[in-house]
Amino acid sequence: MQNIIEQLRRDTQQLMQQMHDMKDAEKATFRKYLVNGYDMLNLSTEAMDCLVDPLLPRTGLAALVGTSDSGKSTLLRGLAMAVASGSSEYLGFRLSPKHRSALYVATEDDASAVGVLMQRQLEELGTPKEAYHTLDFVFEVDNLISNLDKMLEETPRDLVVVDAFADLYTGPLNENNRVRSFLNQFSQLAVKHSVLIIFLHHTGKRTESLAPSKHNAIGSQGFEAKMRLLMELRPDPERHDLRHLCVVKGNYLSDEYKHDSYVLRFTSGLNFVATGERVPFGALRERLPEQDADGAERLELIRAMRDSGMTLQQIAEELGYRSKTTITNILKRSYEQKSKSICPF
Repeated sequence: MQNIIEQLRRDTQQLMQQMHDMKDAEKATFRKYLVNGYDMLNLSTEAMDCLVDPLLPRTGLAALVGTSDSGKSTLLRGLAMAVASGSSEYLGFRLSPKHRSALYVATEDDASAVGVLMQRQLEELGTPKEAYHTLDFVFEVDNLISNLDKMLEETPRDLVVVDAFADLYTGPLNENNRVRSFLNQFSQLAVKHSVLIIFLHHTGKRTESLAPSKHNAIGSQGFEAKMRLLMELRPDPERHDLRHLCVVKGNYLSDEYKHDSYVLRFTSGLNFVATGERVPFGALRERLPEQDADGAERLELIRAMRDSGMTLQQIAEELGYRSKTTITNILKRSYEQKSKSICPF
C-alpha cells in the first residue's frame, strides 16, 4: 500500500512539473510576438533605411501604376538593371543595394522579347552584359509564392519586381479583403527575406482626366492600402518624350515629395533619364469635359470613378467639389432624367 502511495505521489509531481514546463513554453512562444518599445527605440536610426533614397524602402511592398504604354515595365526593368549592375543612382536618386541582385517576374513577355528590349537599353547605357549576371527573370508563375520563397532563401535579393499584379490576382479587384489577403502573402515574403517587392499595376478608365492620386489605381481601396509607397507614371500632356513620376502615397515621406512630379525623359534607347524638373500634380490633369446640356460627359467620368472603387467623397475631392453632396445631386438628377425618359407621364 505504501508503495502505491509513493508511486502516485511521484506521478503527481511529474505531471505538475510537465504542466509547469508547458506553461513556460507557452509563455516563451507568446513573448516572441512581442516587441518592446524601448528596445525598438535603441535600435532605430534617424532615417528610414532605403533602397532608393528617400523614395523606396529597403523592405516591404510598393507599387507603380499607370496607363497602358506609359513605360511602367521599362522603368521597373531599368531599376532592376541598376540594382544588379551596382549603380549608385537611378533617376537622380541615390541607390544603395546590399546584394546587387534583383528578380523580375514577367507575366506579359517571354525571354526573347525581354532580351531584345534589354539589348537596346544596353546599347545606349554602354554597360557590359556581364554586369547583369545577378539579374534573374521568372516567366512561369505557377506556385509563385512557394517558388519565390525558395529562390530568395537560396539567393538574397534587394528587389523583386512583379509585372503585373492583375495577371496574378484573378479575383474581383474591388473586394478589399480578398486583395489584402492575396497581398499579405507577398508582404510576409518581403519581411522574411528583407526584400522590396514592387508591383506593376494599372490605373482606372478616364483617370487621365484627374490629378495623379492613389485612388487612380484599379481596385484602389484594397490595393493601395497594403503599399508602403505608391507611384503613378503619367505621360506628359504635350510632349511625347516626357513622363511624370508622381509619388501619390508614401507612409514615411514628407509632403514635399507628394505634390509635384519628377519629370523624366524617355530616350530612344528605352531608358529613363531625370531632367531635374518638377511639375505640380494639378498641371498634369487633362481639362475636364465641359458641361453639355445634360452633363453626359461629366456623368460618364463620375461613373468610371465609382467603378474604380472610389467613394463619393473621394470623387468630389478629385473633381474639385467641396463635398460629396454635389456628386450625389449629379447622380440623382441623372436617375430622375432616366426615369422620366422611360415613363414621361
